Amino acid sequence: MPSTQQQGEIDVRAQVMEAARGIAGEAPTPKLRSIVCPYCGSVTPDSGRCEQCAGRFDPLSRQSTQNQMGPWEIRDDRVPFRPGCSYATLTRLIEQRVISGETVLRGPSTRQFWMLAKHIPGVAHKLGVCHNCQSTVKPDAFSCPSCEASFDVERDRQHMGLGPARPLPGQGLPEVLALHAEPASVEKNQPIASTAIPSPERARSGIATQFGDSDDSADSSRMLENANRLVRQWRERASNDRQHAWAVMIIASMIAIAALGYAYWSNGAQRSTDSASETPVSGE
Repeated sequence: MPSTQQQGEIDVRAQVMEAARGIAGEAPTPKLRSIVCPYCGSVTPDSGRCEQCAGRFDPLSRQSTQNQMGPWEIRDDRVPFRPGCSYATLTRLIEQRVISGETVLRGPSTRQFWMLAKHIPGVAHKLGVCHNCQSTVKPDAFSCPSCEASFDVERDRQHMGLGPARPLPGQGLPEVLALHAEPASVEKNQPIASTAIPSPERARSGIATQFGDSDDSADSSRMLENANRLVRQWRERASNDRQHAWAVMIIASMIAIAALGYAYWSNGAQRSTDSASETPVSGE
């Protein structure tokens, strides 16, 4: 218990503070600035943690999130703006049963189009099924024993896996993305389907294979062939121009060297003639 003197000092200090507040007013309350969350993009007070996704802003938390980022994205309405993850993180989430066959993903092997996990090359076998024939496989298998589909997948975090840009029918030569897609219509009580991804062989077969034998596809195929032929002609012409330029430079260099040699030789011959003419003849 404080003594009577100490209690008196406390009362005096309280009276002084009360008088000071009466003169100066209440102490100002600091207002936090608003910042953009680096993880979900929401505007949140700079309190050290995002109010929306609960992500921390300290350097170690940022680096930890950076280490797990990658080109694989998981569709989730609860956290729609979170960054993509790496293949290693995706595999760990599958092992933790966070991702199932009905989870909607996209990544390098889907050309960044959304698909069901059980239909994604390089992901479905981690769930125990083949992405091509849906046969049961081991999670550590390299290929399907039934259809021999490969389970190899791009693991580079910088590789997005986007498909090639191709001109569309009726749009001429501007480079726009051509998508070979079959509409995934879902009826009542029917399983959800994923949009098919063309194999590399089919993708390389050209516009005609992608769009059938219609007149538009034939015209587009001819336009693409003409464009490729023009590109080859321009490359050949550029190569020929470079060869001609090198030949001209070599010939010009040889002519310059010959001219210098001739000038040097002429100068030497002239000096010899002058010396001979100035030499006195004996007996004169």
